[in-house]
Amino acid sequence: MKSETPGQSVNYTVSPNNIHLESSFRVRKDDFEHELIALRERYPESLVWNRSLESLRREWAVHNAFHALGIARKQAAHTDLNWPQPWIIRVAYDLLGRVVWPFIK
Repeated sequence: MKSETPGQSVNYTVSPNNIHLESSFRVRKDDFEHELIALRERYPESLVWNRSLESLRREWAVHNAFHALGIARKQAAHTDLNWPQPWIIRVAYDLLGRVVWPFIK
């Protein structure tokens, strides 16, 4: 289902194992949790919720940081929150998310 997140002008698409956030770089980190909780309330059946909110926030933060730095900007403009994730991807987002968190808006 494609829709707009409450409180933001971010389009998203939800499938059983993926939440695709279009132009996710437009959402500031202070709003990540609010947006994720609103999505979880609206789509509680998504398998993405097997991940922690912290894990989802860190992945989103990495995408925003890469977009701001111009690294893979076209791909980093959007965020795909998936379940399951390969372990190497989980580790990469966990480490990078901790590094970039203090520096993103």
